[in-house]
Amino acid sequence: MLSDLVSQLTDPGHLLTHLPYALLVLSMLMNDMGWLRAIAIAAGLIRIVNRAFIDIDPVIVFWESIFVGVNVVQLLVLWYYAKRHRFTDDEQRFAAIMPAGIDRRSIRRLLRLAQMRHADAGARLTLEGQSVNELLFLAEGVAQIEKGGRIIGVCGPGDFLGEMSFVSGAPASATAVASRPVRYLAFDQKKLRTAVDADADLRRAIDASLNSNLVGKLAKANAVGSA
Repeated sequence: MLSDLVSQLTDPGHLLTHLPYALLVLSMLMNDMGWLRAIAIAAGLIRIVNRAFIDIDPVIVFWESIFVGVNVVQLLVLWYYAKRHRFTDDEQRFAAIMPAGIDRRSIRRLLRLAQMRHADAGARLTLEGQSVNELLFLAEGVAQIEKGGRIIGVCGPGDFLGEMSFVSGAPASATAVASRPVRYLAFDQKKLRTAVDADADLRRAIDASLNSNLVGKLAKANAVGSA
């Protein structure tokens, strides 16, 4: 029995029967939904050719055509959302710090809460002891962090400013000064807090990003302190 099975599996005459199933198994291993749909479409087309011209079965051709059509539509929907939610370079820097599993639509929802701003060198982005109304995300440029008139750290693209105030509601613990022209995303703290309180995925994205950023800042601060 086993030898008969092996013989049938390796028979070139049955290639169009076995190949679609192999492709479907492969599609189930894909993490990317686009590739999953594309491979499923290829498997369906092979079955249509096989059942339309070789092992003729109009019923299977009909259902395989439905299967392929549905997957083509879903693939077009994925393409549409990918194009609609395409990020600019600055937005991509923000998207890159999001934890795995956060979809593009959630990231886009966060970005809609932000305004892109510019500041010249010497501008104070936060002021020690004063309230902070916005959470800032540096997209370009460098800001030095000062506490008590002493430089304690440096922030660059991909870093948040004002995150401790966002988490605790306390005034700024340090002053952030642009040491060169900067471009940043400014999130209104109240609107952002309302959004993350209402959406567990957004809360997870912001919490994970802020925690990761804090670890990086501590490493930079230690490097500055030991210099």
